[in-house]
Amino acid sequence: MSALRTKVAAISALEDLEQFTRLPQAIYQSRIAWWPPDVQNELDLLLGRAPIAAYLTLQPFGGWSGGRLVARATAIVNHRYNQHWSEKLGQLVHFEALPNEHEAVAALLEAATEWLAKQGMYGVRSGFAAFLDYPYAIDGYDELPSFLLRGNPDYYHCYFKNSRFFTEKGQVDYTAPLTPGVIERFRSTIMAVSRNGVVIKSWREYGFIAAVDTWTDVINESFSRHWGWNPITREEVRPMLLPLQQTPVGDLSVIAEVDGAPVGAVFSVPDLTPVLARVQPGARIAPERGGGTRGALINVGVLERVRSRGIARAMTARSFLAMAERQMRYAGYTLVLDDNWPSRRTAESLGARVTSNFVTYRRDF
Repeated sequence: MSALRTKVAAISALEDLEQFTRLPQAIYQSRIAWWPPDVQNELDLLLGRAPIAAYLTLQPFGGWSGGRLVARATAIVNHRYNQHWSEKLGQLVHFEALPNEHEAVAALLEAATEWLAKQGMYGVRSGFAAFLDYPYAIDGYDELPSFLLRGNPDYYHCYFKNSRFFTEKGQVDYTAPLTPGVIERFRSTIMAVSRNGVVIKSWREYGFIAAVDTWTDVINESFSRHWGWNPITREEVRPMLLPLQQTPVGDLSVIAEVDGAPVGAVFSVPDLTPVLARVQPGARIAPERGGGTRGALINVGVLERVRSRGIARAMTARSFLAMAERQMRYAGYTLVLDDNWPSRRTAESLGARVTSNFVTYRRDF
């Protein structure tokens, strides 16, 4: 490839940003099933209109080859993250690239890291940022990933490794079959904690609007030292979750209370494949991957002062039981750090097994 045919540039014009948001279509359109991005949400973020943008300094970049956009990424300084962790770490989100575009991708990643270095950052992470980025798949490339997770092509890893990124963290996605024996285990788990004064309510029973705010507060406190997390606000969470009030989310998500005070929270979703995934006509998705039969627990948090009392396991069981009552055959438990042994034990104690693996990349300057 001639260097004259390769161009990398920062993007700001609306027309270029719209082209930026359309690149995933070129990469994934031939797949049997994939999760298309929310283009309007991406544009709102890039144009500074999303609530979370108040905490960010960002710059999208594009890589062109032969006049065609072949790679994209957004370099971000997340001031809230850096203040929380006392770090100067940049983040690289929205990365996508066509195959066999090594020169353009290398130039793109170099331009993004140089921009971050000029902002005073000492390194960059790609593949994990609260509400902004998710890790890169290292298996199951031909399968529909769990909701919110990437189904990236396998060649992405060569792009990052060739640009001197290294694997910073590994993550796993669990799947539990909702069989009669497993369901009975759920009921026993819930009864065990209820005898010890723990009350578990669905978001609908708790009051959906109040539950959204409680989830935000509980997750902020319980995740405060969780690798990669940063605090979030009610003002940015409400626009995302309140529209789900009349959906099964209100029945699948739960709040745990002790002595009338919230101590734990779970956010779960039904199988969103039929409404959000792009599936080729006539294609069949394995039931454990979606197709209307796989719910997903997105996160679970328990306040530190009441941990080791089985509350996380009981909340998960209550959510999985609600999925089974709605004729779902599988439940996802997403996403768990490789070294988060308490969370992994919770998943395994409820019959779940690892079904997908992911990694987060980093480069230090």
